[in-house]
Amino acid sequence: WTPFRATATDIPENALWEQHGTIVAGEYISGRAMNQLNRPLGLFVDGERTIFVADNWNHRIMEWKSNAQEGKMVTTLNENESNPLGGPSDVILHKEADSLITCDYVNRKVVRWSSQNATSRTTILSNIHCYGLTMDEVGSLYVVNNEKHSVTRYRREDYEGTIVAGGNGQGDHLNQLNKPRYIFVDRDHSVYVSDNSNHRVVKWLEGAREGIIVAGGQGKGNSLHQLSNPNGIVVDQIGTIYVCDEGNNRIMVWVKGAKEGNTIIGGEQAGLHVPHGLSFDRHGNLYVTEYGNHCVRRFSYIYTPLRDSAIDIPKNTAWKQIGIIVAGGHGIGSKINQFHHPTGLFVDNEQTVYVADTWNGRIMQSKSRANVTKIVAGGNGNGYEANQLYAPSDVILDTRTHTLIIADLANRRVVRWPLENGTSGDTVISDIACSALTMDENGFLYTVDSEKHAARRYQRGLPVSTIVAGGNGRGDRLNQLSDPQSIFLDRDHTVYVSDNSNHRVMKWLEGAREGIIVAGGQGKGNGLQQLSNPNGIVVDQIGTVYICDSGNNRVMAWVKGASQ
Repeated sequence: WTPFRATATDIPENALWEQHGTIVAGEYISGRAMNQLNRPLGLFVDGERTIFVADNWNHRIMEWKSNAQEGKMVTTLNENESNPLGGPSDVILHKEADSLITCDYVNRKVVRWSSQNATSRTTILSNIHCYGLTMDEVGSLYVVNNEKHSVTRYRREDYEGTIVAGGNGQGDHLNQLNKPRYIFVDRDHSVYVSDNSNHRVVKWLEGAREGIIVAGGQGKGNSLHQLSNPNGIVVDQIGTIYVCDEGNNRIMVWVKGAKEGNTIIGGEQAGLHVPHGLSFDRHGNLYVTEYGNHCVRRFSYIYTPLRDSAIDIPKNTAWKQIGIIVAGGHGIGSKINQFHHPTGLFVDNEQTVYVADTWNGRIMQSKSRANVTKIVAGGNGNGYEANQLYAPSDVILDTRTHTLIIADLANRRVVRWPLENGTSGDTVISDIACSALTMDENGFLYTVDSEKHAARRYQRGLPVSTIVAGGNGRGDRLNQLSDPQSIFLDRDHTVYVSDNSNHRVMKWLEGAREGIIVAGGQGKGNGLQQLSNPNGIVVDQIGTVYICDSGNNRVMAWVKGASQ
């Protein structure tokens, strides 16, 4: 279960986001048109990156599809009604019930709206100054009562509720809140509250009688250990807190246990003006409602794809023509300083090199700075036992779990092997002729099935796969592959495949039914417009494709859109 407004992506502590952001709803001018907002407050982003916004001064909830030029009003009222939606402050999507739940702040109630009928609504809570709300995995509703300085949990069919934070009057003691605004509930049912007028974020463990200050609480101010009227909050999977520090026009992160935070979005470049609501999407991008700019902005998570470079590489870049041997180079063999037909490799952030030493049935690790090479997986002869590999063809490092994921080709399996002192591996995918693999920021695994001429995506914990390239038999049509060998996945989840026997590299956009030729495809040859049995591929941040052109013993670069 992914908590509401959280991300399915594992985000490291040193993560970065784009600083200026992209307007994805509204514009800098207030108004009532379908492409405008007026003082937006809370928001919710669903799995399809559709945005739902509490358009406060327009007294409506707006829905904006991903990349849409204008929104759609999803709470429609008759103009003659005596009790219309008044100053909504927050909204969530209850997908299982096919409905939206809103804080109708002015009318002091919580309302459920049908997603299918914009006029169909039911009041589920009355006489409550609801400012923010969320829901847990069993459908319990958590509501901020701004007037009572408390947070109350309402289980299904429970209209009395249980106070889970505050409720001891207005104040700054650890069992009190002062004008709370928004909440976040994690997987352990801990409640995080933006304690607005106390300029802090407080965490309440399930069943606790008082909270723990986890951000701010050092008085109102703009120092890194302070907050100024915090509003929207989310918490990631490792306990890092993200806060709309409204009074300072910045988004801050507070690592778990830290005494001060860091500004991740703010300053002149960001140009935030009264940031209020906050949400992640499933890819780790941050969405912020700007009360002062009448818009929602998306700040993209700067994720570096596996095997990609973290630096910007210009088109005219040149590399030294004589390389340096960093592993092997002592002839064919099985000694620690030798390889026997190595294939796939992976280089981590410390420049440690992992190599699939194919015919030695092992994975080798070479630490460049320490000049140390050792066996980290297999090495017990080619075989099918749990402590053996048989002709491994590729390897990646999963830093989340500190494990290696190995394409154990001849055993027709993909294996997860502990990096430190691992003596055997666990099979995570069976019955697949996997020649190469990679992983996205969500931990989803992408494999090349060279036998089925396809690339597949496996979600974490699920045995079934989705074909993301090929899968229509062996051939040279745009919806086919022929002996694919390697794979690269970019930030947009576009899949690049080295289509070996078609002597080309194919690009498949997310959800596409056929690919686009981005390199080669002019028959086997050594011309600059040709490739010969391409293998390893990477793509840089501007779309230049780098290819091991194996049959021609060269590495090629194809600039985006180039014919050669």
